Amino acid sequence: MLDWEAAIANNATQPILVLRYEDIKETSERAMPLVKYRDAGGDTLLVLEVDGYLYPKTPEEVVRGIKDVTIRDDDVMICAYPKSGTHWVWEITRCILSGTTDLVVAEKDELHLECIPNSTLETFASPRILNCHIWYRQLPGQFTQKNCKIIFVSRNPKDVAVSFFHHHKKLTQYYEYTGKWENYLPLFLNGQVDSGSWFEYMLDWEAAIANNATQPILVLRYEDIEENPQREVSKIARFLDKDCTAEFLSQVCDKCDFRNMKRTKGHIITSLDDKNDSVMYRKGQVGDWKNYFTVAQNEVFDRVFAEKMKQSSMKFKYEL
Repeated sequence: MLDWEAAIANNATQPILVLRYEDIKETSERAMPLVKYRDAGGDTLLVLEVDGYLYPKTPEEVVRGIKDVTIRDDDVMICAYPKSGTHWVWEITRCILSGTTDLVVAEKDELHLECIPNSTLETFASPRILNCHIWYRQLPGQFTQKNCKIIFVSRNPKDVAVSFFHHHKKLTQYYEYTGKWENYLPLFLNGQVDSGSWFEYMLDWEAAIANNATQPILVLRYEDIEENPQREVSKIARFLDKDCTAEFLSQVCDKCDFRNMKRTKGHIITSLDDKNDSVMYRKGQVGDWKNYFTVAQNEVFDRVFAEKMKQSSMKFKYEL
């Protein structure tokens, strides 16, 4: 640095533009419609806001291009609110469509609508397993026109909240969040996180599932997969019109067991934090929320749930 500093100072006739990484990063982020939500403890969580919807910090042009993504007839879409089992179901689906569990390491993020532009998505061979955390109304226009298959995954919101808290804490390069659980929970309840309100998201999908009789949608629950993986994996195979043997489905269940996937350190470039722990695969336990919620927090959550979901017929499992 001293050599370059001297060279810059002593070469008045040499055209040299000096830039600082920090200035470029700051200018770039200022150009993005970023929002910081402040929790009760004063810590902030950074998200991208586009047309009233919230996303992780990702290129705005990619988000705005989702509606125009080119869709193929054999595309499959996995949709879920964040931390509801998208990675898990994506890997199961990949094994079933490929007809083998002996697959090279690949990541669902490579086909994630909110992060990957259409030009890149088009380079992947069919059948593509696209995935997203967006509302039904935000899906690419061609997707609903072609009635492509959708796998929708739900998870009980208390475990979602706890998992999302750790997600936001570990991915500091995106969210810049360092807050505490007791201050984070109100952010989640108020929908001040990427993908917005869990309650509104689920109601949007519930209405879409009820009102689209011709759209093939398979609804799965995270807890059901944990409780009886063979049964749920068989459901996925039938939905995808794949005639799989019981032996192969057992191999898929073993390959895609949550604990096995967590041990596969090849998963997700951003999946390891500075302690070499997985970000995307943490515990995966049904009922882990009991280790975080106080009695008072649980009562508040239940009141909000009862009010927000009073018109819903969805059922959730909070323990096995």
